[in-house]
Amino acid sequence: MVYYPTLAGEIAKRGIKKKTIAECLGVCDKSLNNKLSGRVPFTWPEVKLICRTFFPDMSPEELFAASTEQETGV
Repeated sequence: MVYYPTLAGEIAKRGIKKKTIAECLGVCDKSLNNKLSGRVPFTWPEVKLICRTFFPDMSPEELFAASTEQETGV
């Protein structure tokens, strides 16, 4: 599963409510959660809007660096 650990960490660290981000993007909470979990990709306009509005001190590449979580099969 692909997800965005830096983005999630910065949201938590800065105390930004996911609902606020969802409203800014014009999507429902579930849609935002699907994007954060990697089930649905962020669009480039969404990436730019999130960076510009909430994280102007971070680059899109840094903030949206994806990680792949692999199942261990244990």
